[in-house]
Amino acid sequence: MNAHTQSSNDAKLGIKAYQNLVGSLHAFDRFVALIPTGDHILLSSVFCFAVVKYAKPFVETETSFGKTRYPVRHLKNEKGFDNAIHIHLVELRNTLVAHDDLESIEPRILQFCLSVNPSGFSIPVSVAVSNKCLAYPINAESVLKLKTHVEACAQGALNKIHSDFAKIRDAALKHPEQADEGARYKKDYGQARIEKTGSQLQPPDFMTDEWLNSNEPNFSHIHNGLLYEELRIRRDFYGPERIKLPDGSEIHISPPVTNQPVG
Repeated sequence: MNAHTQSSNDAKLGIKAYQNLVGSLHAFDRFVALIPTGDHILLSSVFCFAVVKYAKPFVETETSFGKTRYPVRHLKNEKGFDNAIHIHLVELRNTLVAHDDLESIEPRILQFCLSVNPSGFSIPVSVAVSNKCLAYPINAESVLKLKTHVEACAQGALNKIHSDFAKIRDAALKHPEQADEGARYKKDYGQARIEKTGSQLQPPDFMTDEWLNSNEPNFSHIHNGLLYEELRIRRDFYGPERIKLPDGSEIHISPPVTNQPVG
């Protein structure tokens, strides 16, 4: 796998992780706001949502580039990251939220019997079973500790995406054949001229390009459809920088000039 493809795959995995972590962070925020209501259903639902969203990037998944999961090593240097909380949240997801683990909380069965004397033979006349399922943390202090950790993870994932963008660009500059080889979509936005006197290039708003509108699964044979939350991230590389072209000439990129207010 070449450098451009690797960095592109990392960015794809990264935005999935970031969007889930931000969703988890928002859910923990909402949970804190809901505590005064004492609404058991809402509190339990929001907490389970937060746990599932958090753990999603760290559970192995199948992709076009093989089985993978988001590497937690990208997040460990962020201030507020707590490895014990990371392990705890993933374990909650695996044993008490997304799956029912009969070992973590064992259902208990009890029989009430009548004993027949003198034989001692027992006759069950009643049978009971008990179970517990996860609801939510007991107080706001516990939730705030979880939230601090998730916030650090979200920031770390965003930083990694920006780093991946830089690697994608670097690979495209050093190995343009790699970028061309892996391109699934191209669009010509037309010509733009930069005058020698120093006119500025005005890039188009490519964030509205149709390619960024990913296809969605179609469930119309079951119901009327689902809503999806969309996230778009960009990083601009406006220099200052000199780039050497294949013919040996150079192009100079400078940040756009902004009009400063006059006081």
